[in-house]
Amino acid sequence: MTLRFRIVILCALLAVIGTGCLPQTCAYAINPSDLAQRLQPSQAGNGTGSSGAYCSHVTLTDPSTGVAVLNTMLPSGWTAQLQTNWGFVSTTNPCLATAFFTSPDGQAQIIVQTAQDYLESPDSLGLMPLYEGVDMQTYITYLGYKNAGQFLDAYFNGVLGTGGVVIQETPVDSSIQSLLQQTAKAYLDSMVSGIQSLAGPYGYSVWAGNYEGTASFRRYRFTAADGNSYVADAQCLCICIEYTTNNGYVTNTDRPWTVPMCTFFIAPDEATLDQYKDDANMILDNLMQNDEFTYMKQAYGRDIRNKIMLQQTNQIAAMTESQAQTYMNDYESSTSYYTSDDWANDWSDYIYDQQEYTTVDGNTIKASTSYDAVFQNGDEFYFGSVGSAPDGWTQLTPN
Repeated sequence: MTLRFRIVILCALLAVIGTGCLPQTCAYAINPSDLAQRLQPSQAGNGTGSSGAYCSHVTLTDPSTGVAVLNTMLPSGWTAQLQTNWGFVSTTNPCLATAFFTSPDGQAQIIVQTAQDYLESPDSLGLMPLYEGVDMQTYITYLGYKNAGQFLDAYFNGVLGTGGVVIQETPVDSSIQSLLQQTAKAYLDSMVSGIQSLAGPYGYSVWAGNYEGTASFRRYRFTAADGNSYVADAQCLCICIEYTTNNGYVTNTDRPWTVPMCTFFIAPDEATLDQYKDDANMILDNLMQNDEFTYMKQAYGRDIRNKIMLQQTNQIAAMTESQAQTYMNDYESSTSYYTSDDWANDWSDYIYDQQEYTTVDGNTIKASTSYDAVFQNGDEFYFGSVGSAPDGWTQLTPN
């Protein structure tokens, strides 16, 4: 297969991923703290839950473009910071955003990363080793497939630190596993159908292969770059599919895989994790990615794909605030296609021990059922007993 036709096929693949053909079959949402079902039981007197908690609604903005990226509830005294990498080599998720939430005493930190995707493309004849690295001609990052657990292992043995050891693991509920498999299957069906319709006229055939959806919820002990030992509650979702293409001469098998979300709750010891568990759940349960950020990634990805087709990848420009504004001038909420970001956003109502409330302005928030009541005053919220609630605040009704 010539490089030119290889690029045509890859662009067809990327177009299918980025233009609305991802599955919209999520009947339930998967919430980070809900899925883990709490690695340790909550204890009275730890954290803020027993005496009430104050939180504020915050929006984290991309420092390079000014576009809102993430919304969440931030407990009193916590700080938040966002970093974005618009150099992530992908046309599906060309920006990797990382949020950092730090406790008032600096002893606990939550790290959240937005969707990232990779491609495993093994040699069909088995003669060449698996290629891993960045290909700027196709603007794809090649990496051997890792399921959710293997992905977390890699983070605690090279990315966040070294010597990562699993000290506790929460089994994945069968209903959650079923949802992940359904999502992977629908993704594969959409991909195969889309590629066949786009590449079929060029003489290509495509066949569906295997598919897999995995989740992992683990507690690790690891050594960070500062040489100190830490523990972390880590959570990850992963979707992988496999398909084969043939142009009458050459057969190729590709395995695109996506990590819709991963979170890391880190502290020096398990006692500190338990102390800030309620705060961490409050942040993670209410974390949502903004549609504007999703749309901007899609628009930037389309521009990159156009340059790939014209063999002008050397002209791919770094994202700037003015370029982002150009994209956002055409933004309408109805034009934001369903993507892997939504796999994380939409899987947020599969509730075990959380209660959803409607705010005064019509939005929704989630809180542990350990709180008796929720009160709102502007952008501030109180979670606790009715008797301890501030005077004049509006009590919210559970949905």
